[in-house]
Amino acid sequence: MHTYHLTSVAAVCPVCAVQSGRLLWRATAAEAAQHFVLRERQPQRFEKLAAHIEALWGQPSCDVIRCDGCGFCYSHPYVAGDEAFYTLAYDRTGYPKWKWEFQTTYDALRAMQRDDLNLLEVGAGNGAFVSRVAADDIVPRQNIYCTEYSEYGRNQIGQLGIQCAAIDVRALDVNEFGRRFDVVCMFQVLEHLDRLDELFTQLRQITKDDGTVFLAVPNEHRVEFNELHGALLEMPPNHIGRWTQKSFEAIAARHGFELVEYQRERAKRAEVFRQFTDYRFLRQSQLSGSWANRAQGLKNRYLRVLAMQLVKAVSRLASLGFYFHDGLKEGGAQWVRLQKR
Repeated sequence: MHTYHLTSVAAVCPVCAVQSGRLLWRATAAEAAQHFVLRERQPQRFEKLAAHIEALWGQPSCDVIRCDGCGFCYSHPYVAGDEAFYTLAYDRTGYPKWKWEFQTTYDALRAMQRDDLNLLEVGAGNGAFVSRVAADDIVPRQNIYCTEYSEYGRNQIGQLGIQCAAIDVRALDVNEFGRRFDVVCMFQVLEHLDRLDELFTQLRQITKDDGTVFLAVPNEHRVEFNELHGALLEMPPNHIGRWTQKSFEAIAARHGFELVEYQRERAKRAEVFRQFTDYRFLRQSQLSGSWANRAQGLKNRYLRVLAMQLVKAVSRLASLGFYFHDGLKEGGAQWVRLQKR
């Protein structure tokens, strides 16, 4: 896909409730499953995943729509992946050690110059962020609470002496957690979530009167560039919402927050180009019969790795014309700071 449909559709934006938008693209459940698990590599797992995605959607396909009001791009139906989806779709290979949004939030916390902060991190992975925050005495570890579904991640966080529970933040008991947190952090989590009004209502309930919410999500400029230039699609039901600054402002206003700071990640062009060409290879590998798909489908591990590296190298050479494209100036994340009003 190298163009968006951009036909007018009637649909209600989950962020600002405007009832019109533009269709960007449509995917069947089988196409979505192929994005995560190649039919040529794992046919049985592919079939299970395709069936499960169709059951989640309640229909054979899903639209991706851009709101005419706030620019939020969302899957329609707006349904998040569940535990069964993620079990079928992914094999966990590890967690990032440190990221741009971690450092940006770390700097903001340090600037608060308080030693009595209470902090919640939603979807804390293996605790890379909170471990640094605690070790550097930004927030006392006894004042940190995390949520994380991964048993491995929870164990790693527990070993830091930090509380961590396998619970949806929307399910936290307000009697226990109401107005408890000065700071809530969500890094690369929000784009996975549905039930946004319920989520932001809960964030308001569990933050103190002067509470702060730090959010990091994919950079929508990079996502659009990737989609329009042969790289990976932002495929539901994994990522179901593509945020913009205007959509953050809209959801904040609806729930008693104010957007007080907004940043986009800057990155080294060579790193961005490498990721872009890797994503182009992965997108090609989803197309049955392509060289990338054939390389991925080889049974012999040694031959598969060798073939993949060869096809990647050819793909990278073929993509050199994109190296100085303006679409590769930005990094992969955007970051916002919301303040409770």
